[in-house]
Amino acid sequence: MKICGSFSIQETMKNLWTWGALLIVVLCLHKGTAFTQQRFDGYYNNLITPSLGSAGKPLKQNITTAYFDYTYKLSGRNRPSPRLISETLFKKDANNTYTPNERNLTALFAFFGQLVFLELLDTDDITCPVELLSIPVPKCDPEFDPQCAGNKALPYERVAYDKQTGQSPNVPRKQVNKATSYIDGSFVYGNNLVRALNLQADRSPKLAAGDAWSKYPQKNAEGLPFVAVPDPVEHRFHDQLEYWKLGDKHAQENPGILSLGVLFFRYHNKVVDRLDSRHHHDFDETFARAREWVIATLQNVIVYEWLPLLLGESLPEYTGYKSDIYPDVTAVFDASAIRYIMTLIPAGLHQRNIKCANASSGAFPALRLCNMYWKSQEVLMEREDEVEETLMGMVSQIAEAEDTKVVEDLQSKFYGPLHFSRHDYVAQTIMRGRDYGLPDFNSVRQYMGLPRVKSFPEINPWLNASNPEALRKLESLYGGLDDIDVFVGGMMETTPTGGPGPLFRAILRDQFIRIRDGDRFWFENRENGMFNEAEIAQIKRIRMHDVIHNSTRFDFIGIQDNVFQYSNDHKCPSIYVHERVLEPCTPHRGYDYFAGSEASYIIVWVSFGLIPFLCLLFVYILSKCKQWRHMRSVSDLQREIKETIGERQGGSCVCQHRGTEWQSAKETRLVVIRLKPDCSLELINLKGRPIRTINMLNIKHVQCFVSSNKRRNVVMVRVPKEYDLVLQLTNESQRRVLLTSLEQTLVENAGSLVCHEMKEKHLYQKAFTQQKRNQLLERFFKTVFSEAFQMDYDPTLDQEAVEIRQARDILEIELTKEEFASAMAMKPETEFVENMFALMDTDHNGYISFREFLNAVVMLSKGSGQDKLQILFRMFDHDGNGTLDRDELIKLFSSLLEMADSSLDKSDVEHLVESICNQHGISSSDAINFDGFCAILSPHMDKLWNAGLEWKGCKSFIPPPGDDKRKSEHETGAATPSPTSAEARKRVNQAPETSIIIKSDSNASLGSGAAAESASTSTDNSGVQKRHRFVAIRETYTPLKARMRRLKHFVENNRQHIFYLVLFYGICAGLFAERFYFYTVEREHSGLRALMSYGISTTRGAAAGMSFCFSLLLVTMLRNTITFLRGTFLNLYAPFDSIVSFHKVVAWTALFFTALHVVGYGFNFYHLATQPTKYLCIFDTIVFRADIQPTFNFWFFGNPTGFTGLLLVVVICIVYVFATQTVRRLIFNAFWLSHKLIVVMYVLTILHGASMIVQKPTFYVYFVGPAILFTIDKMVSLSRKRMEISIVRAENLASDVTIIEFKRPPRFDFKSGQWVRIACLPLGSNEYHPFTLTSAPHEDTLSVHIRAVGPWTIALRNTFDQEYSKDAIYPKLFLDGPYGAGQQDWYTYDVSVLVGAGIGVTPYASILKDFVHMTSIKSTYKIRCQKLYFIWVTGSQRHFEWLLDILKEVEAIDTKGMVSIDIFITQFFQNFDLRTAMLYICEEHFQKLSGGKSVFTSLKANTHFGRPHLSSMFKTLHRTHPTVRKVGVFSCGPPGVTKSVERACVESSRSTKALFEHHFENF
Repeated sequence: MKICGSFSIQETMKNLWTWGALLIVVLCLHKGTAFTQQRFDGYYNNLITPSLGSAGKPLKQNITTAYFDYTYKLSGRNRPSPRLISETLFKKDANNTYTPNERNLTALFAFFGQLVFLELLDTDDITCPVELLSIPVPKCDPEFDPQCAGNKALPYERVAYDKQTGQSPNVPRKQVNKATSYIDGSFVYGNNLVRALNLQADRSPKLAAGDAWSKYPQKNAEGLPFVAVPDPVEHRFHDQLEYWKLGDKHAQENPGILSLGVLFFRYHNKVVDRLDSRHHHDFDETFARAREWVIATLQNVIVYEWLPLLLGESLPEYTGYKSDIYPDVTAVFDASAIRYIMTLIPAGLHQRNIKCANASSGAFPALRLCNMYWKSQEVLMEREDEVEETLMGMVSQIAEAEDTKVVEDLQSKFYGPLHFSRHDYVAQTIMRGRDYGLPDFNSVRQYMGLPRVKSFPEINPWLNASNPEALRKLESLYGGLDDIDVFVGGMMETTPTGGPGPLFRAILRDQFIRIRDGDRFWFENRENGMFNEAEIAQIKRIRMHDVIHNSTRFDFIGIQDNVFQYSNDHKCPSIYVHERVLEPCTPHRGYDYFAGSEASYIIVWVSFGLIPFLCLLFVYILSKCKQWRHMRSVSDLQREIKETIGERQGGSCVCQHRGTEWQSAKETRLVVIRLKPDCSLELINLKGRPIRTINMLNIKHVQCFVSSNKRRNVVMVRVPKEYDLVLQLTNESQRRVLLTSLEQTLVENAGSLVCHEMKEKHLYQKAFTQQKRNQLLERFFKTVFSEAFQMDYDPTLDQEAVEIRQARDILEIELTKEEFASAMAMKPETEFVENMFALMDTDHNGYISFREFLNAVVMLSKGSGQDKLQILFRMFDHDGNGTLDRDELIKLFSSLLEMADSSLDKSDVEHLVESICNQHGISSSDAINFDGFCAILSPHMDKLWNAGLEWKGCKSFIPPPGDDKRKSEHETGAATPSPTSAEARKRVNQAPETSIIIKSDSNASLGSGAAAESASTSTDNSGVQKRHRFVAIRETYTPLKARMRRLKHFVENNRQHIFYLVLFYGICAGLFAERFYFYTVEREHSGLRALMSYGISTTRGAAAGMSFCFSLLLVTMLRNTITFLRGTFLNLYAPFDSIVSFHKVVAWTALFFTALHVVGYGFNFYHLATQPTKYLCIFDTIVFRADIQPTFNFWFFGNPTGFTGLLLVVVICIVYVFATQTVRRLIFNAFWLSHKLIVVMYVLTILHGASMIVQKPTFYVYFVGPAILFTIDKMVSLSRKRMEISIVRAENLASDVTIIEFKRPPRFDFKSGQWVRIACLPLGSNEYHPFTLTSAPHEDTLSVHIRAVGPWTIALRNTFDQEYSKDAIYPKLFLDGPYGAGQQDWYTYDVSVLVGAGIGVTPYASILKDFVHMTSIKSTYKIRCQKLYFIWVTGSQRHFEWLLDILKEVEAIDTKGMVSIDIFITQFFQNFDLRTAMLYICEEHFQKLSGGKSVFTSLKANTHFGRPHLSSMFKTLHRTHPTVRKVGVFSCGPPGVTKSVERACVESSRSTKALFEHHFENF
């Protein structure tokens, strides 16, 4: 029931609509006033079906189509090439060009046939997107393949069709006719109201004239559209604005049709004059009435004068309008029958004046049609009466014969597009029939009610009798009767006296009958009320002769009444124009659409490539300006230094000069050169510190090389056993003064100076620089250590082959004291270096030879503990008496403490030495012999046994400590008494114990675990944990297994990062792939890919990726939002710590898509610039003038999309170049200002897509959400950013650190470890820089510690300089924040480890104070963390003295041992280094004296020398807290430190039951 009810309702609604429409029609007809005026577009001619016969409707398919796929593919796939058919059947014989029409049809008849064609048809529009087909050209075709290439083809563009058709066999493709199917004056007035109104004169019923006599139409200033086809002679488009305004857009094709257009323009105005003389109507009524008369005249002339002459018979008598008849033009009429007139069109147009004389100018008797295409107006404007002359000529000129032959002007020299200036109209017509899906000739005959032909002679018996060869050619081409093209078969039926054959006659007859009878506005239809009986009779008497006579200045009375057929009563004799007497047709030409765009294309893309370099150049200029300012201050400083050095060292200097030391092609340094009387040359840096001293006192002949070209200011001094000194002085005179002074000084000291001249280039090449000497020293150390440790080292395996001379140099090289100190990473002036160098220099020549250095290394590496102590003993036994007195012993320990920058004064050192001696029963006042020295150090032999001297850069050549052959027992118990000398020597020679004793203390330092890395734990009866060494089993190494293990560990520790990166790049790839697929497959019909290949798919995919990435950038900058989210559960699932790194990843990805987009459009614009204008119809939002070919400049500069794209490239280049780390470090202001251009970039991006050239804008889909979030987040920042903060205290500390303490704003809540952005008013209120807060959340003030490393921080330090701000008021600060950081999550773990390096310890200052404060007020229950380990890695404890104060405060408050602190001083070497071992001894004794405080830091924290072994420390931590399953590790510092922490976390997570989660930040 429900279904039936639904059906009933639908039927009822349908019936209501039908009856309602009929009722309206009946009412309108009854009134007699509705739709009485004929529309221009043909609508409402038929009131039942208003669109019937209207403009823009599909052609009628009265014959079943024969598409190859029944839908749209061309019919006749197996038929021969249309060009081959044209050449074989339709080409005129060159020897038989005299073929006048046997029925004496005139040229006017032929060209009027073209008018009829244009009145009914407009199917010149091509498909959009263009469907370009090829017509194969026969090999050696005389017109299109004269070189016999065999691969030529004529282009064919398929005709535009109704988009609702061609989708399935049920609705095959139907081509669109832009003209109306009625004879309604479309040729005169156009087929739309807009064109008609533009043709009408202003405030006049006449058509607008361009002259006072109304002879010619007005020019097309309004830009009415005309068919734009290039002139094949001049090979260019003519300006359509200079065309005459006429109704039909094809009127300019040739002089014949243009003359008819002007003729009917004049005829309309004549009718208006006649109507005005009879009646006085308003302008519109008069115009409409004149149009009715013109249309009626055309209907009468076409149907009752021209058509009977064409068919040889008249149409049946008109019986009235029939609304059930379809007047639509059929496809077979368009593609075959109406084109029969091409056989009548002559090759030339003969012009005659009123006296019948030839009016053609030039050497030829007539206008050659092929050379007049689309330049007709220029021809008709050469003389005043040339239109009349053309009409007079056509009236008396005989048309071509009615046969299958077509003149060359149509058959081979027809016009084509720019890239194919000549075409074949016959081949085009054949292709049109196949394009329309027309069936074969026989099938069409059958559909038209004619019998099928059964043999080729039956097609045309007359032709078979007169020219059987033609039919044999037809048979050879097609092979059978059932596949002949309908146009070819119809033309083959033609007879010279009968005109069109049966098929074409039937088609024409049927079409014109339907047009006449189906036209409600036909002039004979008395029911429409347009004309009365008298007027109808008058119209029937009008002939074409009358139209010409009434519309021209010539007297046409003397010509025949029937101007379409010549008769003897014409006053002028007939004429037939032979092709051979006419001007030759211009040859076929191609065209390069890219011509004229080459220069701009190259310039634009080269400019694009130069934009980043221009930005870099600008950065370079800015940095140079800054450097210039710096150099100017350096110059001032040099003058001051020179003066101060001269004043300080007065008369001890022979001469002093300022210059530059050349070290290499890329490295120089400013120095002051001082020549002393003792024949030494001293180099001093800008700080007044000596950097090199060359003693030439013992050199008898000093070799000197000077430059002989350029500025002649370079001098090189060759120094034996050292590297050469190369100096660049200010000028030649200064060099001369220096050399003269040096020579005099050498002569006074029994020496001499030998100078050699050479070119500056050769001098630099000859110089033995420090770099070359360092390379030699590197081989020297490798050779020494390979000899000392019996390593398998072959110098010849180095990257650079070692020659025999170099090997000799290695053995002969001798180290200076400076090079020796550099190898030990110590200063040359330290006492330890002085004594060690003096001990090794056995021959006392001031250098250490290869053998001397080798002996020392062997002794330190392989000697026993007694041998090593013997070396240390002899170093400080200055008088060589075999004993160390009290002063020498103090010097020994002072030199060690000096290396550690210890703060102990002399009395403290003396007290330390006295304590060590008293502990071992030795009086410090007595001289100590070697046995006593051994007795002092015997308890520490576990540290000294494997001790050596570590050398800088040669760690890989020192063997690991330990010797498995050394075994002894170690007994534990009460303290042993001081050993005797014999016992001490015995203990010195014993190896260290195989077990290590550590106390079982929960507060034990992590550093103690480094010594117990490979120990298993057991407990003896005394309650002391004893760790026994175990043998490690090395796993078999395989590269694949190692890589897989590393990959596994990497994934385990970066799983969140990997997940979000995969998600991010998956989205990017998905967006790119979706757009690529969409434009490659789903929008294949749009034609974009046909024009731009896969470039459009690539660029649209890149655009989607760009839109997503640039929008996502805003999300990564939501500082306040991310800070809030850190405190939520989302922090467990998202790595907010890496948001800055993710921001960079997104930015670089966006840059990649941008580059892909830009490069892709480089190819796309090239493709677009090489396309004809009509192929660009796919761009709906751009209106192209048909007579103007858009070039590359248009696509780039002539539309908003291209121009905004250009600006976007410039903006993006500026933003990215100025965002690099180098620019941020050198000129931060430029980075800050350029990053504000991101707003401009987003605006330009929105405008870039607003033109909708390719697609509707989609950027907003990605942008709106992030933009709203960013705006809200920015408003939160702006609400507090402008708050001025007063500084409470500011102080410049050592190590270039500045502390700023300022008031805490109200309601400013933060967590320890978070950071803020600060701007200083004198340095720019809008330039913000991030710094970590070092104050705890409970403190009343905020503080930051800022290290001066960049321009802004250095300027800030200068601002708070003590001398500057002593009496001045501190400047104001602007605060923005706080913002979250990974360090703030320390409290979420049971145990947290903080690893800080350098200035990276700043976040931990706040964390330590916060944790200790919570401990002191018993608030640790609020947090999860119950134990905190702090590891500080620093070059020296004096680098960050401010942290020591904080750590002291922490130790003072931390009474429960909740915080464990380990300090690693990295400027010293590892534990097996001899110096470090001695420092440990000093540290141990000082802690006993000071209550556990370190001699270096004054803290109770454990101090270590060298870098921490983090993996061992983490394993020790796990043993200390065995129940903890997740440990938080937080690191901040240089990338090298955080990477080592990461490796330790991976290894510890793998080898223990705990998971070490690493959070890090780099600076």
